[in-house]
Amino acid sequence: MNRTHRIRWSECDPYGHMNHAAYLTLFEDLRVAHWAHLTGQPIAATRPGPVIAQLEIRYLRPVTFDDTVDLTCQVSSFRNTSYVQDYTLSKDGTPCCTARAICVVTRQDTGAKVPLTDAWRQALVAEGAVAG
Repeated sequence: MNRTHRIRWSECDPYGHMNHAAYLTLFEDLRVAHWAHLTGQPIAATRPGPVIAQLEIRYLRPVTFDDTVDLTCQVSSFRNTSYVQDYTLSKDGTPCCTARAICVVTRQDTGAKVPLTDAWRQALVAEGAVAG
């Protein structure tokens, strides 16, 4: 999944540098959009959906107010109830930030883990993910 985004002032600190939380919000937007694409339904409290079990983020170069950036996310691997999603935020073709999240699919009402369906697994494999 790919998107282009222009950095807003509200996403920056007083010096005009992109705030750390803004990176995570942009990656969250991609995660939500990817889940809707994968399942054919938007995230809702009444359906299983991904929650973050672990998140790593690496800042490589600064991003500032009014920069146009490209965002990507891709699932690299999956297991029974979880998957690994990799993110990149790039400016002018150069990565500025990368992140990796372990997402666990849960029932939102109980927190119980939910196995990935065969259809979801097939869609992930079609996107290049491997079972692991």
